[in-house]
Amino acid sequence: MPTRLQVQLPRRATRIRPTAVVRDRLAADLASGASLPVEPIPVARLTHSVRVAAIGDFHTRVDRPFLFGPALLNVSNQADLLLIAGDLTDSGRVEEFALVADVLGAVTVPVVAVLGNHDRRGLRRVAMRRTLENAGVILLDGESVVLNVSLAESDRESARIGVVGIGGYGGGFWPDEIGAGPPLDRATQAFAVRARREAARLDATLTQSSTDVDARIVLMHYSPTSSTLGREPLVKYWMLGNIELARVIDRYDVDLVVHGHAHLGNPAGRTIGGTPVRNVATQVIGRPVVYLLGDDAAIVESATASPLAGAK
Repeated sequence: MPTRLQVQLPRRATRIRPTAVVRDRLAADLASGASLPVEPIPVARLTHSVRVAAIGDFHTRVDRPFLFGPALLNVSNQADLLLIAGDLTDSGRVEEFALVADVLGAVTVPVVAVLGNHDRRGLRRVAMRRTLENAGVILLDGESVVLNVSLAESDRESARIGVVGIGGYGGGFWPDEIGAGPPLDRATQAFAVRARREAARLDATLTQSSTDVDARIVLMHYSPTSSTLGREPLVKYWMLGNIELARVIDRYDVDLVVHGHAHLGNPAGRTIGGTPVRNVATQVIGRPVVYLLGDDAAIVESATASPLAGAK
């Protein structure tokens, strides 16, 4: 009899099962101009705060309304940069990307995104990328970008924010975080090989990325740590991320890691080396969260005008 890891599950449309937070706030908050939750993230190099909004896992489909438009447009007034942690679509269809692109094209701050596993189900990769890029979205896949982000809340003209983007992959978090893993078989060995390849891509991208930045963020879809997996079943951990990513991240000067994918996860965690990690799947945070990057003085100054409202 095959083990759980050997069972090939059929592909089907994703059903988003909102958490209590999402059920209570999603419809009202996404349709309104309500203030977005704010969480401070200390970054010693930043003497002025930078507002980085993040969200992921829209799972957009053509047969249901796209609810995120008002909240995403609201980012323009409440953040300096928007990060999207993959799974913009449910099946990777160009028509689904077009629905998202119509909204993102109207966002007036820089938008940086990575692809998720659902986005990669589509076969028209060139058209998919062109659809997002025509809307002004910077799509990263083993690449990095340095953005001169205008700071609306300070007299300083801009800050240099480096973003390294990669999809990531599964593979699990054994043995560093949760002890012994599942027995090796073809499925787990294949995941381990892919996990090491994605970690190597991340390593190469971080090596090549500029260090002349005020803050550096790693944006990915899969998680580099089990500390943000929350109520996800242990048997699914091998599908949600891998520890190889964290081992790479902790060798570099990274200020924040943003990921999605874990719908039953929790918002905040850390890598084994202490790098802050945030799970921004919509099913976890409900709407975009603004991460207030800066040194202690800058955070205190900005937070007095935008009190912390996000779940941790």
